[in-house]
Amino acid sequence: MYRIKFLTLLILPTFVFSQSAIVMDAKSRLAIVTHVSQLLVDNYVFPDTAIKMSNCIRKKIKEGGYNQITDPVAFSDALTIDLYSVYHDGHLLVQFDPREMTSQPVLPNSQTNNGDELRRNKRANFGIRKTEILSGNIGYVSIDHLWADTVYGKETVKAMLQFVSNTDALIIDLRNCGGGSQETVNLICGYFLEKSTHLNDMFDRAARTTTQYWTKPDRSFMKMNRMPLYILTNNKTFSAAEEFCYDLKNLNRATLIGETTGGGAHGTFSRNAGSGFILSIPYSKAINPITKTNWEKIGVKPDIEVPSDKALETAEITIFERLISGTNSTSELFDLKWDLELLKAINNPTVLSPEILQSYAGVYGERVFTFENGSLFYQRTGRPKFELEPMSPNTMKGKGNTYFKIEFIKNDRGIVDRVTVYYQNNRVESSSRTN
Repeated sequence: MYRIKFLTLLILPTFVFSQSAIVMDAKSRLAIVTHVSQLLVDNYVFPDTAIKMSNCIRKKIKEGGYNQITDPVAFSDALTIDLYSVYHDGHLLVQFDPREMTSQPVLPNSQTNNGDELRRNKRANFGIRKTEILSGNIGYVSIDHLWADTVYGKETVKAMLQFVSNTDALIIDLRNCGGGSQETVNLICGYFLEKSTHLNDMFDRAARTTTQYWTKPDRSFMKMNRMPLYILTNNKTFSAAEEFCYDLKNLNRATLIGETTGGGAHGTFSRNAGSGFILSIPYSKAINPITKTNWEKIGVKPDIEVPSDKALETAEITIFERLISGTNSTSELFDLKWDLELLKAINNPTVLSPEILQSYAGVYGERVFTFENGSLFYQRTGRPKFELEPMSPNTMKGKGNTYFKIEFIKNDRGIVDRVTVYYQNNRVESSSRTN
């Protein structure tokens, strides 16, 4: 049996070869069209569309529409474009790989060698790109591909989640995540759902069977079941990454932030069409048990719609505001507001003119501020000198650190005559200008 996978819309490598070594003729073009057509008619998820696609490329080759194409890469591109003219399925792709030149066309029920795929997945850390703790005890993970499975990637996923298991909220960044496997969706969702949950069905058109997919709860990190979950998306979030978003959104388990996703809801396998041509065939479709439909062509709409480059900032601010509204602890409230102010300052930097910076320079008791090379520096007696950076028109912080903020205060005549220093441990100190 094939492992059901959601594949990305592939970005193909460029193969360099001699034109004289590989030249397609009328016979080889007809053979490829014949094999591609039959594979589609036998397997493509929408039978009527498959027939239209087959008719399209068969008609074109019969009329001589491909006669001028002798380059196999150009021919694979032309076939893909013509198939898209019937129905633009982001999972459907014809490609040429000279490494497969000696292979014969592969029948749909043949087994494939996944050794290369496993090596690729391991080298890519099963698609997990980054894991960190953001300000405010917010967990963040960035995933390029959902390539983990219950055999080889499970421990990598578990290590990722263990690292963020003590945070107060988690952001999963799926911007640009091109897809992966149903297994990975089930695996990760199992940490966020308390009980076994029906996530998705896949209808296999050729076999005329429907397979249900349920989570297997993993209680390694019990806090994960209740942890606020935010998913970042853009228009390159595709396939299995979309299913992850769609499932958790419809279960009211996650808040989606960003842009509407790419719109690919089909399961795909690849088959050799002969002479080095490979066809990625969408052969099954997702059916959500709640909506009874899927996200094909329309994508998954976020709960909070913002440009992709603002998604992380928006998620962080949303989390801070919800955490602030949900606590009665004075110390926790101070920490959250401190971090939120810093976050807003970092994401929306303030630029102060040299004239303003020079007006802040001076001696305030044991605190000395100097204007040097266009920047303001701060040094307290017996302490290291810090370069400052603006947070607002009258507040600055140490460049590269977050544990103190300095407010410059003007008197009734508009002259800065006092500074107040706020520390992350809730200490406040003031000094008047002495020079």
